[in-house]
Amino acid sequence: MTTLRQRMGSRAISENIPLWAYVEIIATCNFKCEHCYIAPCAEREDVMSLSQAELLFRKLSDAGTLSLLLTGGEVFSHRQFKEIYLSAKQHGFMIYLNSNGYLIGERWADFLAEWPPVIVSLSLYGLSDERYQRVTGIPNAFRRVDRAVDLLLERGIRVELKCPALTLTVDELPRMKEYAKQRGIEFRYDPIITPQEKGDVRPMQLQLAPKEVLELDEAMDPGLEAFAEFAKGFGKPSGDGRVYTCGGGSIAMSVNVKGGIGTCLTSRQFVGNLFEQPFDEVWSMLRGKVTKKFADGHPCATCKFRTICAGCPATVEEATGLPEGYVQQYCKITHLRAHRVGLHPTGIPRTVTEGIPAHVRTPFAAAARALPILSS
Repeated sequence: MTTLRQRMGSRAISENIPLWAYVEIIATCNFKCEHCYIAPCAEREDVMSLSQAELLFRKLSDAGTLSLLLTGGEVFSHRQFKEIYLSAKQHGFMIYLNSNGYLIGERWADFLAEWPPVIVSLSLYGLSDERYQRVTGIPNAFRRVDRAVDLLLERGIRVELKCPALTLTVDELPRMKEYAKQRGIEFRYDPIITPQEKGDVRPMQLQLAPKEVLELDEAMDPGLEAFAEFAKGFGKPSGDGRVYTCGGGSIAMSVNVKGGIGTCLTSRQFVGNLFEQPFDEVWSMLRGKVTKKFADGHPCATCKFRTICAGCPATVEEATGLPEGYVQQYCKITHLRAHRVGLHPTGIPRTVTEGIPAHVRTPFAAAARALPILSS
């Protein structure tokens, strides 16, 4: 039996409807995180104006978009955030918010209580001011984020917490999970770090080695039960050689502050300009991108774990310059996880442990592999 969500997704694909849109309304952030892929944007004044946002919302509404994630940068640092948010509400979208929580005080909490989003997704970087300063460069930040969590929960606003699994945060992740559990909210982490815009690979020095990722997985979820359950539903090869097996470019899209569109939040590769071009024209450009297929002989084309890979076309493209590139780090993590939950009865293939096939190498990928953390 198919679910309503599955039926909606199938219809959206067949009728070219972008049900989801992730909208970056500002590129500026009040944090200066070393790992952030948009760090080079931190000093620039790239923002989406209210008039641009309203134009975008009209186009998305006409195209059939139902859900809207407002993100940044830091959305609450946008001088017209309130007006943009209310405009999105008036267009009837289900609104999701990404924030670091630092700027959420009583005034913003009261505003969100009056005009509730579906959920506020807050980044958590530790459980002390000292750890926050180490990761974000901002003093006394945890106490403000901690208060923001309480203010939102007190007003009945749904909250989730997420954390990048870095060398700077890994030791506190189990305690962060408990912090969230005590408040009755979901916590998730992600060990995948991508280069900054313009190809700066320094953030990847903070990335955990594959074996460290598996150790973290075990500490957070003994037996990797959640991964095993996920693999049951999604661990099936697509069989048609498609690079993109997600909803990016088929039922979902991202929009940056300049109006360009991409497949998702992770991808920084954009096409077109929704502020200047008809929606159908730009949407068609993106849909054309996601029809790409792997070349014959590509190691990922026939991999039975591709749909549960730790990486995805967007993270691979950021790391190598090509959505069909190859990142050994992601491959190792995926095979280690699969082996742990019994999906690899014959052991991990030698091709995973011995190096990267020459025909999928790129100069960009070579630069990333030069970092010791990626070959551990």
